[in-house]
This record gives sequence, C-alpha cells and structure tokens, in this order.
Amino acid sequence: MSSLSDQLKQVANNSATVAVDRKRRQKLHSASLIYNPKTAATQDYDFIFEHAIKALNELIEIEPKFQIFTKSLFSESSINIDRNVQTKQEIRDLDNAINGYLLLASSKWHLTPTLHATEWLVRRFQIHILNAENFLLSTLNYYQTPVFKRLLNITRLPPLFMPLSNFVRSEQSPSNMTMIKLFDDMDFLKLYTNYLNKCIKQKTTYTNQLLFTTCCFINLIAFNSNNEEKLNNLVPLLLEISAKLLATNSVDCQIAAHTVLVVFATALPLKKEIIAAAAETILSNLANNRAKKSALISICKLFQTLKGAGNVDQLPNKLYKLFDSKFNLDTDLIEFLSDNGNSNVSCDKFLTTYIRAIIRYDHDKFTSLVKLLKLVHLERFEVRLIITDLIHLSEIIEDKSQLIALFEYFISINEKLVLHCLKSLNLTAELFEIRLTTSLFTGTTNADDTNIINSIEGQKVVGQNNQIPSFQEFKDKNAQFINTKDISMFVESDEKFSKLLSLFIEAIGKTYQANEFLTSFITTLEAKITFLLRVLVSPAAPIALRLVSLNSLSKFLNNIDKESNLFTLIPCLICALSDVSKNVRTNVKKILIQISKRPYTKHYFANKRLYGDDIAIPMVSPKDNETWLKRFLDEYLVENYDIANLVIPKKDQKIFLMFWANQALLMPLPYPKTILLNYLNKYSSSSSSFSTVFEKFISNYLQQRTSWESKCINNKTDFVQFETELVQLIAPKEKNQFLIDFAINSLNSEFESLATLVSERLISIFDSLKSNVQLQFLQNILNASAESDPSYDSVGTLQSLPLTAELFVSILSQNRISTDSDATEFPKRRRRRSSTNKIALQKEEVSQMAEIHLRKLTIILETLDRSKNIIGTDSLLSTLFALLSDLETLDQDGGLPVLYAQETLTSCMLNTINSLKKSGRTQLGNIRADILVSAIRSSPSPQVQNKLLLVIGALASLNSETILHSVMPIFTFMGAHSIRQDDEFTTQVVERTILTVIPALLANNAAKKNDEIEFLLTSFTTALQHVPRHRRVKLYSTLVKSLGATDAIGPFFFLISQQYSSNMGKFKLGEARNISEFAKSFLANFDVFEQLHALTSFFEIFKKIISASQDSEKKSELESQALFTNGVLNLTENELFTLLHHAFAFIDKVIQEDDSDHYNINGSFRLRVYSALLDTKNDASFSENVRSEFGNVLESVLTFINKTGTSFLKNVQSSSSETDDESGSETIIDHKTEIKNVLFSLLGNVLNMLPIKDFVGAVLPLLSKSGNEEIRYHLALVIGTKFELESIESTPTASEVIKFLLERIPIENSSTNVAQVELNTLRSLITRFGSKMDNSLLTETLGLVTKTLLSDKTEIVISSLTVIATCIGFLGVKAIAFYPKIVPPTIKIFNQIQNSKDALLNPQMQLSVLLLFASIIKTIPSFVVSNLYDVFEMTFFATEVETATRLSIISLVVENINLKEVLKVLSKIWMNKISQIDDSIAVSLFLSALESTVEKIDKKSATSQSPIFFKLLLSLFEYRSISKFDNNTISRIEASAHQIANVYVLKLNDKVFRPLFVILLRWAFDGEDVVNKQITDVERLTAFFKFFNKLQENLKGIITSYFTYLLEPTNDLLKRFISKKIVDVNLRRLVLKSLTSAFKYDKDEYWKSTSRFELICDSLVNQLFTIENVIGKYLVKAIGSLAANNNGIEEHNQVMNKLFITHMKATCSSSEKLWAIRAVKLVYSKVGESWLVLLPQLVPTIVELLEDDDEEVEHEVRTGLVKVVENVLGEPFDRYLD
Repeated sequence: MSSLSDQLKQVANNSATVAVDRKRRQKLHSASLIYNPKTAATQDYDFIFEHAIKALNELIEIEPKFQIFTKSLFSESSINIDRNVQTKQEIRDLDNAINGYLLLASSKWHLTPTLHATEWLVRRFQIHILNAENFLLSTLNYYQTPVFKRLLNITRLPPLFMPLSNFVRSEQSPSNMTMIKLFDDMDFLKLYTNYLNKCIKQKTTYTNQLLFTTCCFINLIAFNSNNEEKLNNLVPLLLEISAKLLATNSVDCQIAAHTVLVVFATALPLKKEIIAAAAETILSNLANNRAKKSALISICKLFQTLKGAGNVDQLPNKLYKLFDSKFNLDTDLIEFLSDNGNSNVSCDKFLTTYIRAIIRYDHDKFTSLVKLLKLVHLERFEVRLIITDLIHLSEIIEDKSQLIALFEYFISINEKLVLHCLKSLNLTAELFEIRLTTSLFTGTTNADDTNIINSIEGQKVVGQNNQIPSFQEFKDKNAQFINTKDISMFVESDEKFSKLLSLFIEAIGKTYQANEFLTSFITTLEAKITFLLRVLVSPAAPIALRLVSLNSLSKFLNNIDKESNLFTLIPCLICALSDVSKNVRTNVKKILIQISKRPYTKHYFANKRLYGDDIAIPMVSPKDNETWLKRFLDEYLVENYDIANLVIPKKDQKIFLMFWANQALLMPLPYPKTILLNYLNKYSSSSSSFSTVFEKFISNYLQQRTSWESKCINNKTDFVQFETELVQLIAPKEKNQFLIDFAINSLNSEFESLATLVSERLISIFDSLKSNVQLQFLQNILNASAESDPSYDSVGTLQSLPLTAELFVSILSQNRISTDSDATEFPKRRRRRSSTNKIALQKEEVSQMAEIHLRKLTIILETLDRSKNIIGTDSLLSTLFALLSDLETLDQDGGLPVLYAQETLTSCMLNTINSLKKSGRTQLGNIRADILVSAIRSSPSPQVQNKLLLVIGALASLNSETILHSVMPIFTFMGAHSIRQDDEFTTQVVERTILTVIPALLANNAAKKNDEIEFLLTSFTTALQHVPRHRRVKLYSTLVKSLGATDAIGPFFFLISQQYSSNMGKFKLGEARNISEFAKSFLANFDVFEQLHALTSFFEIFKKIISASQDSEKKSELESQALFTNGVLNLTENELFTLLHHAFAFIDKVIQEDDSDHYNINGSFRLRVYSALLDTKNDASFSENVRSEFGNVLESVLTFINKTGTSFLKNVQSSSSETDDESGSETIIDHKTEIKNVLFSLLGNVLNMLPIKDFVGAVLPLLSKSGNEEIRYHLALVIGTKFELESIESTPTASEVIKFLLERIPIENSSTNVAQVELNTLRSLITRFGSKMDNSLLTETLGLVTKTLLSDKTEIVISSLTVIATCIGFLGVKAIAFYPKIVPPTIKIFNQIQNSKDALLNPQMQLSVLLLFASIIKTIPSFVVSNLYDVFEMTFFATEVETATRLSIISLVVENINLKEVLKVLSKIWMNKISQIDDSIAVSLFLSALESTVEKIDKKSATSQSPIFFKLLLSLFEYRSISKFDNNTISRIEASAHQIANVYVLKLNDKVFRPLFVILLRWAFDGEDVVNKQITDVERLTAFFKFFNKLQENLKGIITSYFTYLLEPTNDLLKRFISKKIVDVNLRRLVLKSLTSAFKYDKDEYWKSTSRFELICDSLVNQLFTIENVIGKYLVKAIGSLAANNNGIEEHNQVMNKLFITHMKATCSSSEKLWAIRAVKLVYSKVGESWLVLLPQLVPTIVELLEDDDEEVEHEVRTGLVKVVENVLGEPFDRYLD
C-alpha cells in the first residue's frame, strides 16, 4: 500500500486541472504556447480549434502521418472532451494518442504549424500538466530555442526535470551544463533511454534528436571521466540503447551508436568480449554504404581501446566472416586506408587481428595483404606477431610462393625483426629462403654457411608435419620442367629459369643431392655449367643455394676437356665476387684458382654460345688471359668488395677496357651487366675510350627499356641501379653525339625515373661540357619546360645547372623576338608598337608561338633571378634591356600577360647592376633609359613600376648622365602614380629612388638647385591628397631631407598650405584637418633650427606674394619660379585674403600644442624648442642660433600683425578701389578681422614655445612698448595661458609678472578690454602661485583692486571681484583690513545690478559677487555674520546664477557659520522677504538652507532656538493662504516643511516639545497666534494633521500619549463631520489616518481606557452615516484598528457590535450598510475569535442583509462577510441560518 504522501500526491495530480472557481479556470485556460495570458484568457475553444486545424493541415502536407490525428485529437468532438470526467481507459487512450502525436511532432518543432497545432492540445487537454514528461522529452533537444522557453514557462515540471526550474520565466535558455546535470541523474537517464527506445520502435528518430542525444551522452561520459563507479553503472544503459540504435535501418541511428560506443570505450576500457560483441552488433545490420565508413572507424577505435595481453589475437572465425561479408579487402578496406592518410585514425590493433585472421582462415587474400600493410603503421610487437604467424603458416601451407611477397615486404621494412623471429623459432635465414624457394635477405651474418649443406634438415625446410617424398616422386611430379636443350642457360627465358631455380631450391631443401637434381633435370654439360653460373649471379638464389652451386660447378669443371680455355667463364665468376657472403666469395676464388691451373689454349669454352647462339665474344689472347688471372688472384683479397682496379689493370688498360666493355654489352643478364658497368664507370672518368662499343645498345635502349625493366623484375635486380650505371656512361667532357642524343631523348621521354637520373647526371657534369653542348642541353630543357609537360622537374634542373653570364646572354639572344637592333646602340630608337606587329600577333599560330616564347623568357629569367652567384656583365645588362623592350612589345601589341616576366626581369636587372657595383664598376656604357621610362609609364602593375624605379635608382650612380636626362618624366610619373599606392614595398621603392636619384640630380645641376627643388616639391605635393595618410610623413620627410631640409621645408609648407586653403574654401574640413595633422607629424622629423627656419621661410614667401601683388615688376620676376607657376600670383583680392587667412591658420595649427602631442614620441614643437634652449648638453652656438631664428619668426609675425589693415592691405585695397562697392568694403573688413585674429593666435602659440624665463623676457617689453591695443590684449592673454602649465617653481617669475601688471593696470584705464584681461591674468597667476607668494604682494594687489572695484566699467568690476576673491583665499584673516572696502561696495554693486535694465553682464556679475562671499565665508566666516542677511538675500535672488552654485554657497554658510545665527537669519528673511514673493526657486533654496541647518544643528542649539523655529513653522503652515502657487506646489513646500519639522522634533526632548505641540494644537484648533487672518479653520487643521501624521510615522508609539491634547478636539471634529458642518474629504482622510496610526502604534493600552474608547468609538463608528465612498476604506481601517486594539475587552466589543447593527438596519442607506458590512468583515478577519460570542446578535442582521434589495449589499454580505465568518467558525454559516 502506498504511503500517505504518495496518495496525496496522486490526488493532487488528478485534481491539477480541476478548476473549483473562476480564477483557477481562467488561469488554466490562459496557459498558452503562443499568446500572452491576457489574450489567451479571452479566447474560446472554437477559435483555438479552428487555428489548430489549419496548422495540422499544413503539417499533413509535410508529413502525411499526421492525418491519423484528425480522427482523434483534432476531431470536431474533441472540443467537448473533458478529461476530468473520462474513464481510466478513455484517459489511457487519450494519453497514447497525445504521446504518439508528440513523437511525430518532435522533429517539426522548428516549424510554426507545429506550435499552432500543439496549442490545441495544451489548451484543451492540458498536456503541459498531465503529459508533461513526454512533452518535455519531445522538445528537449530544442533547449536553446525560444520554443522551448515558451514551453518551459507553462509546463509543470516533473521531479526529474527540476534542474530546468531555474530557467522558468527567465530570459536565459538552459545551458549545456544544465543538460549534463539532467542526464547525470540515473533515473532521468533511464526515462530518456526508454523514450528514445519508443522513438526507435516508432521510427520517429531524426538527425537533430540523435545529435543532441549523442552530445549529451558524450558530455555525460566526459563529466564522469574520473568516476569509474559511475561509468560502470552506465555500461548496461549505454550498451542497450546502442544495440537498439544499431538494430535499426537508419544510418543516423547507427552513426550515433558508433559515436557513443567509441567515446564510452575510450573513457572506460571494456573487456575484449564486450568489444567483440559490439563489433558483431555493428556489423550485423550494416547495409547502407553511408554508414560503412563510420562503422569501420568505430570498430577500429573500439579495438584500439583494448589493453593487456591477447588484445591483438586473431578475430573469431564468425566475426571475421561477418566482417568479410560487409567489407571487401580491396575495394573497401584499402580504399578507406588510402583516404585516411591524413585523418590519423588509429587502427593498427584491429588490422593486426584482421590480418592474423586472414593468415588463419583465408589464404586467398594474401595477394592483397601487402597493399594493406603498406597503408597502415603497425607497432613492432604487432609486426612480430604477424611474421611469427606467417612463419608458422609456411610449415603447413602447400603453395609457399604465396608468402614470398609478404616476407619481401617485411624484410624491406625491418629485416632484423624477421631474422629475430626466425631465430626464436630455431630457423636460419638460409633454411627459410630454401623453404620459400627464393632469396629474401640482403646478407647473412652466419659464419658457418660453409657447412649449410650439411646442416639442412628436411623437416625444418618442409615443415614438421609434411612428409618428404622420394627423389623419383619429386622428379615424376615435375617432369615437364626437365631441360634437354643444348643451349646456354644465360639466354634461357626468365620463366623457365625461375622454375628450374625454384625446383633446385626445393630439391636442396628436401635434402636431395644437387648432382642428382642437375643430372636429372638438365641433360647437357654446357647447360649445367651455365645454369650453375646463372644461379651464382642471380639475386633470386639463396646464399645456401649459391654455395651448393659452387660445389657442383667445381665438379662439373673437372669434366671439361683440358683443351678448352675456361676464361669465357671468368666475367660471370668476377660478378659473383660481388656477393655479400664472404664464403661465397671464397669459393668463387677457389674456382678461379681451379681455372688458372688449366692450360690457356686458343679454344675458348662456349665462346659463341655462352651469351647466345652465334654471338661471338671478343677475347684477349691466351697469354694475356693467363697474366691477368694470375695477377688478379695474387692481388685479390676475399674481404675486398671494390675490385674495379683489379678487373681493369693499368697495364694493357685499353685492351681490357674493351674486353670488359664487350662483356658488359653482350651480357644478357641485368644483374651481372649492372656489375660490369659499375666496374667500367668506377675505373674510367671518361667513357670516350670504350663508350663507342655501346652506341647501338644506347641508341636502341629507349625502345627496349620496357623489356629490360621486365628482366630486372624477373631476376630480382634493382632496375634503378641498372639505369644509374647506364646513365653513368655519360662522362664529363662528353663528346659522343649518340650519348648526348641519348641524354636529350631521355629527358624528353615519358620515363620519369630515367629522366630524373639523366638530369642529375647532367647537373654533375655540366661544367665540363663544351659551350655548344651546354647550349644544346639548355635549349632542349627550355623547350621542354615551355612547350610540354616533361616527366622530370625540368625547371628545377635548369635552376640547378651552374650557368654563367655568357650562357645566359647566349640563351636569351637565341630566344629574342628579333635581333635587328641592339639596345645598347643609343641613337637608334625602336618602334615599340606597330600595326604590323598587332596584325601578326592576332593570328592564332603566331599568338601561340608568342605565348611559348613568353614562357621561355619567364623560365630563363626565373633561373637568372635565382642564380645568386652570377657575375654581372655589360652584355648581360644590355640583353636584359633589350628583353624589356621585347616584353613591352608582347604586352602592347600582343596583349600577353607579361607582368610577372617584367617583374622577374627587373629583379634580374637589379641583381646584375648590384653585381657590377660589387665588382668595382663605376661607369657603364650607353643605356637605353628611354626604355625604362616607357616601361614605367605603360605598365599597369605597381609592382613592376616599383622595381623599375629601383633599377633607375641603382643606375643613377653608374650612368648618372643618361638617367638624369630622363629624371623629370620619372618624377612626374612617381608623383602621379607610385606615391599613391598603399603598400609597404611601393613606399620603400619610392624612398630608395628619392634617396639615390635626387642627390645625383642636385649635384649634377648645382647652378639651378632651387629650381630643381621647387619643381620636385611641386610634382610631389600635387599628389599629396592621393598618398595614403599613414605613409605621407615618411615619404615626404625622405623627399625633403634629400632636397635639403633648410631649403625645402618652407616652400613645401607654402605648397601644402594652398591645398589646406582650397579644402577649407570647399568646406572639406576633414581633408584640411588631415593636412594639418600631417604637417605637424612631418615637422617632428627635423631639428628645431630647421623647423624655425622653415617658419621664417614660409613667411618670407608670403611677403614676396604680397609684394608681387603691389608691384608688377616683382610679379614678373616671380612668375619664372616653379613655386609660383600654379597661378598663386594671379589671385584676386578676395582669393589672396582667403589664402592668407587659411595659410596663417594652417601654420598656427601646426605649431600649437594639443593633447595628442603628449603621445607623440618626438614630442611637441614647444618641447623641442625647450630642449634646444634649456638642455645644457647642447652647444652654446646651437642654442644661440635657435634664439636668433626664433627672433626672426617672432619678427615676421609681428610684422604681419602691424601691417594688417595698414600698408599692404591698403595698397591691395587701393589697387582695386575703383571697382569696390560697399559690400566689397565690408568683405575687406571681415578678411582683415579674420587675419588679425589668426595672427594673434599664431603670436600666442609662437610665444608659448619659449621657456618661461625667455617668454617673460620677450613678452613684457612688448607689452609695455606696444602702442597697439590689440597686441597688448593678446599678449596679456598669452601670459595667462603660458603660466597655466608651469610648475610651482616658476613662482618668482610669476611674481615678477604680477608686479609688472600692478604697474600696468592703472595705466590701462582707457583700454577697458586690456585692463580686464590683465586683471584676469593677475587672478590666474595668483590662483596658480599664490600659496608660494609673498603676502605683501597679495596685499598690494588687494590695495589696487579695491580701487578698481569702484570703476564704472562692469567688466573691470567683475575681474576685480575675482581677483579679490582669490587674494582673500590666500590671505585669510590678514585681509580683514580690507573688509570695509570690499563687502559694502560689493553689496551695493549687487543691488545696483538687480535694479539695472542692462542684463548683458548680470550673470557674470552675480556669480562674481557670490564667489567673493564664498571666499570670505571660507576664510573669515565669523566676520560675515553681520552681513549674513545680505549674503542669504543675494544667494536667494541671484537669479542669473545656476541653482547648483547657489546651493554650494548655502552649504558653505551652514558649514562655516554659527547655526543659531543662521536659523535666526533664515526666520527673519522668510518673514520679511521670501514669504512675500512668488519665486519658487528662492523658496526652494530657502527650504534647502533650512533643511541643511536643521540637519546639522546640535540638540542644545535646537532646544534654545525652538521657539524661533516653531514660529517659523507656523508661518510656513500659513503660507498656503497667501501664496499664489498652485495647490501641488504648496503641497510640496508643506511636505518639505513637515520633513524638516520632523527632523527638528527628533532633536528635542519631551519636556521642550510638549509645550510647543500644545501651541501648534491651539493654533490649529483655536486659531491662536495666527498671523495671517485669511487662513481658514480647514486649512489650519489640514496643515496640522499632515504634520501630525508625519510625526506618527516617525515616532510611532512614542507620540500616542500626545493624543490626550487633541482627543476632545478630534472628537468634536468627527461630530462636525457627521453633522456636515465641515465637509472636506482631504481633512477627514487625514483625521482617519491619524486615528488609525494612533490605534495601530498603541503599545501602552492607551486606547483600552473605557473613557477614551467610549469617547472616540461612538464618533468614529457613526462616521458611517456620512462617509464618502472615496475615503470609506480609511474609515474601515480605523474602525478595524480600534477593534484590534481593544481585542479581549468584551464590553468594548459589545459597544462596537451594537453600533454596527444600528448601521446595518434596513432603514439605513445602501452606502452606510455597505461600509458597515465591510467594517464588520475586517473586524472578524482581524479578531474574529473574540467576537464569536457576539455572532448570534449579528445573525438576524446578516439574514436580513442577505435579502437586501441592493444587489451590491447582498453580494458583499454573501461573498465577503459570510466567507470571513465561515473561516472564523470553521463550519458553514448555514447552520446559523437554520
């Protein structure tokens, strides 16, 4: 039986959708996936169903399976289905249908129709509550989408989904970690796997779901990777779900299972049995090709996780067959491994088990195993196991030749391992070779191989389980291979020889006698001997067999008659001496000794048959034979491998060279032929002496190469080595044409290996060849590279050849378009473009030839460019120039892509020029510079242009005259094109060209240096706006430095100032700003003297322009200068003025300092001037030169200032006065003003560049001597600005300036502006340095400014006030002597401006006055008390000053002055001034001042000043009656007053406050001490109760007892409300709130007193007679609070109950009854239990009310009062009705 909690839970779930009331029904109905609750609550089922059907139809079009739900969940009858009243079976069927729908809809949640269709199930069937688990599971993979957030917001989360609770009604979506926590719960994991199992059964899985599932499983595994116990618990679950996924036909399901299994096996290594079972499951249902690769990878990775012994045992037979049925070794597995080359999927363990299974079960696949092994990397132990299996297999397999390829592969990768495996099985390499009937190993270390014949055990060779047949049986079995021909075995076919060799090895392995085999299978002696010799030199024969053959050969040689000379056999035996086995070589030597003992006759054995029928072998004489053999045997040592010198002796060298050359030529076997060629090549470095022998062979080799390759393969000979020796016949200094042709034909052949060998040989001997042969090879390689696709790396070969400059000249000359003109012949000028060329190149054939020609040129140039060791020559450079012209022709006339070739060519030209320079050349012959210029202009490629510019720069020093003749077009081009490119290379090119060419240009034309400078500056400056901004500074700095900074900066600034002016005139402010910023950065690259000189030069240029505008002769002189050729001399009057204005503004911006200069590595202009003048390390002469140049700059600026509006402007104006009209004059005046303003700013910035001492020394004399008021004005301004950034250490200098200004200010009486600026400067200096100044100087200053304070000039008065305020701030009490001279005049000034009609300077004046008093208050506050009233008055009524400033003044007063005095003054000023006006800001400031004072005043002072404060408070209460403000403003003022009063009251004790409270009470109720007789009783009472309510909020129960003073007045007031003598809703509300608070905060049973209760109760309850509806709730609260306060006192309860009944009679008004009912309801809800005894008295009244005519009264009783009473009773009220 389930627990009680389970039963309750079940009941709760069953009733989750049962709505017992309207609110719950509405809440259930408003849960929606689409609509917000308010909208959803208004929708009926018909509306929802209609939209759902439309959505379902859309889903049916996408997935027809949804059609089934039109008969159930979406049928018309479903509208009337209420699952709360259905049977269990009906509910079960409904759940099944819903779950089926959710399974099907799971893949469609990204579609809008799904959302709208499911909306019906949510609204009608509440699936978000009753089917929540499946609802969430079907959408869980959408957890990061808005759909899931909607679902989560309405779904009741089941317990297993609690991790999602944090995201309900949250802006965030569930995170990946949330999913991990969800899946980490084993119960949830089981739930999800069961759900996934349902999806699999219903075939509703889809990619997104499977991807989500896979990711979650993987994350779960990773999360628990260190928790082995948890991983073990996951094993059954994950294996089960993986098996179910694999059992489906879905590719996605299978891939998901593969992924999960692999990750899980990686995290938790599984047992071998589980891995095998998993692999079998993966393979069982594998049908789709798309899943094959995934399955294979999974199986490989699963097996890769196996640990421990036996992890690479062969696959079980069943599993192997299953795998083999799914994967074909050749088409699937090998193809997969080929594609897997770069993906690094480890699969060695599985492949090892697979290969071992093939070895065990499936020998037919051996042919493909080598391919497989080559594609996979196996561990050493895995290879060892496979080799061991194969060795074991070799014992039992009948056809052992199947194993040969496998062992050859293993030996090629690790021969030692194979030998080790054989040794571990007690087998030798020789025996194993015999077993496999072939040679395998490259050598042997067996020292006892001489006895190998005796050591051969038949059983070890054939296997322990195999019987050795008799020789006769062996012979009968292989009778068809018996050789009866009397021919040399040298010329026998490879197939027949290989079979005989195999039988020979097999016979030896079966311990048959060698003689027995040879006699039986080879009938003739000559055939036996040649067979044994061929065995000796056959790489396919095992060493043991070669030893056996030597023994047999020795015996057979004894059978040859003595007359036969056996020297014909010597070449083959000499080849056998190259054997790796020492014992073989020893036995061969014995044979040679045996032959040497025979007579040397002229009858040579098999001379015409040995190498083929009728092939006679040229032999040396018998005597020479004897001599050679004897010497050879004497000198030969068995240990010696290299016997080339012994084979060809120096004596009779030519004879034996030819002999051995013929032997090598005629030898039909590839291996000995290779050996003999090797001897020949080693001996002779030049093959010309014997190579002619090979002419026919070499000439036909390419046709016969395939057959020779086949021979090498059949005879196990290295074909590459064979061809290597063949190619070595091409000797250094080769002259034989047939070998040269062979090399060329080989290079042109399709045989890659041969062509590569020839190219390598050619590289090694190229130096030794004659030049014509070299050119022949070069041209051939070049043609092959350009015209075809050669089989070897032809370009790499070409670039590897050691080529010389002469060769390049020759090959380039051979590949020119035409040679009819020489580029070095300077006077001749070629036509680069012609109609003839164009027409010719348009023909297809010619065009193709041109393309090939271009490719050839490109290849040659690339080779030359890479050849770093080429020594340049004049002829090479001239050829390259000619090629440049050719390429231009191909480009312009043929339209070919020559850019890369041109770029490579220019690199070659640069390399050649640099090489010539390194070789010491200082002068070149004539160079066609016009070709360079033309190429630069015509090329569309910036890279080519840049490199050609580099060529020009490089040539400038070698051929300066020719280059400089073309320099102007070059620089014009650079200005128009190159400097506009935005890349680093182009910038470097231009800079290098400038650095190399310009110095040469200036040196070559020193007489016209300035003209050249101006021309170049003009060319480059024209393109300034097109040069990328970040490259301008470096480029133009390089240019100017090359031209000479002293001469070039000024003209350069003049030119760019014109661009600046043009941009400003066109309102291109951004571009103008860029120019000024560029000029500023540009100037930083030069020293300070150059910068200052540039400014002087700049001004001088403008002086010339102004002078030219006045003098036509000077104008004509300047017109010839390049600097003025841009029309600047022909500007109109307005244009000239505009240029002057903008030019001076431009210079001003360049030299002025701003914030960005602090981040400039070079510092600001001012900093550089400082450094020049102050740095002690600088040379004294340098500093003096800087000062001198600075003086020139200052003089130029002052000259322009003095002349502005006088000389030059007048002259200019007069020159055009005849045409001027009035508007023109105004324009002139405007220009004059603008120029003057800019010049003054410039003057300030120029002066600001000086250190402070130099600055003062320069400015003060100017200030005293200058008669120009404007100059004095601006100089005074500059002084103030200059000192702002100076340190406090400059105080002495500042004091000096102050003294000077004190002298100057009285003098400037007539110049108000100057005097004002000087006073401002004085103030700024005192502010900055006053703390360190002598007080006497400050006192002197005060003495002066107190006089200027009386000036009639407002500006001077304002400045004087600021100076006074500053001085007082530093002097403090020491300034008290000046108090009478300062304060009264200041107050008078303030009053005057208040009455003044001129309000222009009022704000400044008012602010100055307030700031002065602020300074006085801070420094000497005690002296301000006497004028405190004036201070407050000025503060409150300084209307032109910001409120925040005035508040600050008030704060200063409160902080620094005695608060008693402050309070008195505030009271006085309220009474006298503020209350009489309607200035809201003044009132607000007053209240702020009062609030600050009250907050800060101490309790003692507050007590002493309490009468004054409360008098002020009453005045504030009365303000309502006299103020013209609106009611809201008055209320806010009163609220502030109440807040302030509450704070003040808290500072008083009860003894002090009670009398004051009584005064307030009498004022409110009796009108005592009322000042304003216009105020009404209601207004006074309203003000009082507002204040009292605030007190109650703050003091709560503390003030309850104070009600004694106003109990009776309040009771009377309540009665007046009842009698309607007073009708004021607001006052009544305030009284009720006050009573409620009194009842609520009563902690001392104050209201439980019967006298007080009876007094107030009757009046309070009787308010029901006349209570207004808007405040009825306040009355109900008050009555309820009174009842709650008197809870437990039955007499009081009875009194109240009777009063309630009187107000609920039928005769009462509906409003009275309604509020009485509500009051009773509140009482019962608060203290119902103590009132239950009174309920019987109330029941008749309730019954009567239940039948009241007023429905609202009836409804209130029925739904309100009755319900409350029932809650108190705990039983239905009906019992009392009965």
